[in-house]
Amino acid sequence: MKTGRRRKKEPSQEPAEQAPPSTPEAITPSKTAQPGVKKPVAARPPLQAPARLGRPWMLILIALVVFVCLILLLSRACRGPGAPSATYLPATADGSWTTVVRLVVPQVEARGGWRSDCETDPLCTVIPGTCETRERADRTSERQVDDYDEYAYNIYYEETEGRLYEAVADSFVVTELNAKRDWWDGDRHYFSEEWLDTETCQYAAYTVWITDPEDKEYEIEVVLSECEVWDHVVVMERAEEQDEYCRTENQGAMAVQDTLTQQGLGAAVEWPGAVPPADGQLEREFEGTVTFRADGTQHTVKVTDVDTYIRYLTVPQYLGVDEEGDVVDLTDKAP
Repeated sequence: MKTGRRRKKEPSQEPAEQAPPSTPEAITPSKTAQPGVKKPVAARPPLQAPARLGRPWMLILIALVVFVCLILLLSRACRGPGAPSATYLPATADGSWTTVVRLVVPQVEARGGWRSDCETDPLCTVIPGTCETRERADRTSERQVDDYDEYAYNIYYEETEGRLYEAVADSFVVTELNAKRDWWDGDRHYFSEEWLDTETCQYAAYTVWITDPEDKEYEIEVVLSECEVWDHVVVMERAEEQDEYCRTENQGAMAVQDTLTQQGLGAAVEWPGAVPPADGQLEREFEGTVTFRADGTQHTVKVTDVDTYIRYLTVPQYLGVDEEGDVVDLTDKAP
């Protein structure tokens, strides 16, 4: 509500621009020669040394040397590291093997648990007749049990621009309602939000100056209203959910129930006879040793793949022996 008084805004005080400081006039040196002073003589440019005739030939020679070095380095890189020369000899092979079969079954553990958790776990089974209803502290829900308003405080309100003002010392400052709050008291959760009750507003003896909405260069005086602020409070109550607590059987990690082993010689590899257990599985493991001999030279390898082991014994192999008698290669390709 306007009071009728209106005034023009005071111009903002800006610092006056300062005049740039006066600069002294540049002193022009006199062109008149002073007595007793010799006139400077311009220096002669240095004489250019004659070009040397032998320099281009020297550069060409250096370029040729660099080119030859690059060719040698590239040719060596293309050949790769020099492999020692080897003599390939046909070899005979003897082998021994060990096969292992493990019977692996899941471990079953009896314990207690919530029915809803067990039913979502494929490795869990509820034992019938062992369930009872209990409250779950780890699962809670809230339900509203109360809703009310209570007086908070009074505040000043300016209806022209819809602003709230708070008295500070001998003036008024623009303010806002307090932010939302929530807190716990036992099992009850309280939520509070302030609101302005405009129906309780009454004009006060206080005024403030605001910008005139019709002319931004002027201010108008308006009368403040004193209004009540209320808290809207919502009360929620926490309740624990109920569920059935049962005895359960849980399948844990896999464990070895039994181990079967078989050993032999040659390429006829055999595995121990075993039947997969209920809800379990079989795990197989192979280890083979092959010894190659050729012209007094012996070479032994260990393998964990049964197909590789059989191929060593059934496909002709050749040992690559260097000049010192060491085995440097093993291949089934005839040299």
